[in-house]
Amino acid sequence: MPSITETLYALGLSEEVVGVTQNCNYPPEAKLKEKIGRETVNLEKVIALKPDLILMLEDAQKKDIEKLKRFGLPIFTINPHTVAEVLDSITEIGQVTGATAEARRLVEGMKERIDNTKKPRSASTALGTMSLSNGLFAGFLTPRPMVFVVVGWEPLISAGPGTFINDVIRLAGGVNLAERTNSPYPQYDFEELLKNDPPYIIIPEGLISMDEVKKSDRWRQLSAVKSGKILFVDPDILSRPGPRVVLAIEAIAGFLK
Repeated sequence: MPSITETLYALGLSEEVVGVTQNCNYPPEAKLKEKIGRETVNLEKVIALKPDLILMLEDAQKKDIEKLKRFGLPIFTINPHTVAEVLDSITEIGQVTGATAEARRLVEGMKERIDNTKKPRSASTALGTMSLSNGLFAGFLTPRPMVFVVVGWEPLISAGPGTFINDVIRLAGGVNLAERTNSPYPQYDFEELLKNDPPYIIIPEGLISMDEVKKSDRWRQLSAVKSGKILFVDPDILSRPGPRVVLAIEAIAGFLK
């Protein structure tokens, strides 16, 4: 999976990587590796590569995991749903690949960058500090701004509670409007969006352009569109549970200040 490939390269293990998916596009040199499939894994190719270890995402690759296990192949799975769990999974990958020290340095660097996004918005009394590991966020002294994330245009779909994107928004200092829903990826009613009128909107690059947003009679009614408070983000850093998630947190935190 792309996030695992990015982690292996960040740990300095590029020479050990023998196969990746067709979706693995970062770093660019990863695209030169043998491709073993896209949404599903080509079992014959995997066996031919004779890997010492196969790293997989549990929720995303359940069927392939079971298939490979039946052939007795060496599999190690991770299953991060939050940024804290991403940090833990990097540590685990470091342990099973013998890159423990590299993983420790990478995780410490990521934590430091995430902490740097938690600086107070004002000089007023602090609200208190809460840890990253328990799913809470420290740092902002004024109320967190409301954010709406668009992951589907027609129909309008957002990222709701329990999603990786929801956690990224939280750590960047925002409140995800769709967190109030009861679905991970809810189809969102535009009238409800207009009623809540979030001051900030985030859209993955390539989904829709700013011109298209501004041409829409409905979207022009939103405060975020009127004020230009729309952030277009690389979809890979926004949705992949890997080392580059810090780039998404930093970009969004800067956007919300």
